[in-house]
Amino acid sequence: MTQMLDLDLSKTAFISIDLQQGILNSGILFPHTNTEVLEANNKIAAALKNTKALITLVNVDVSTFHYLHPHHSDAKPMQLPETYAELSMNIAADSTAKNVIKVTKYNPGAFFGTDLDLQLRRRGIDTLILTGVATANGVYATALDAYQHGYHLLVIEDACADRDEQLHTIFFEKLFPKISYTLKTTELLDLIQQAI
Repeated sequence: MTQMLDLDLSKTAFISIDLQQGILNSGILFPHTNTEVLEANNKIAAALKNTKALITLVNVDVSTFHYLHPHHSDAKPMQLPETYAELSMNIAADSTAKNVIKVTKYNPGAFFGTDLDLQLRRRGIDTLILTGVATANGVYATALDAYQHGYHLLVIEDACADRDEQLHTIFFEKLFPKISYTLKTTELLDLIQQAI
């Protein structure tokens, strides 16, 4: 599979979805633990740090999610700790990383209601490496939008997880292969090394 892929880092963006403290630390993830997912994402970010690729760290402002449920319009905004939206990846706090941007989303997908597509297109990016949590929510919503926007996609299985192991498996076995390549972190790291 990876023999068919050839990354041009100047046209590639790594997008991690919702790897923030409040999500990673608020329940069990499957089939990979929060620690395993974070470790895989940190390895990818470290391999791409200060290369021609763009690293895009996406977090979600869940305090606005009550507006998405019209039948619960009287619901009060969620009261969350200030650290809930803080990104957990090492590179988020790395001031020496010059190829990192941050995007806050207000919906499951990272494209809707944000300037992500503009940020990617102005840099000539056509290939996305996608990771994060949850597989069947933020990752899939972003992947589907990316596919519909015409991007080439690589979704990294062991750098994603879900609260429901069965859903994670279904998405990687049935849905993601229709719109993307699916790889393991080690396969992606090999591709990155070949591209540097």
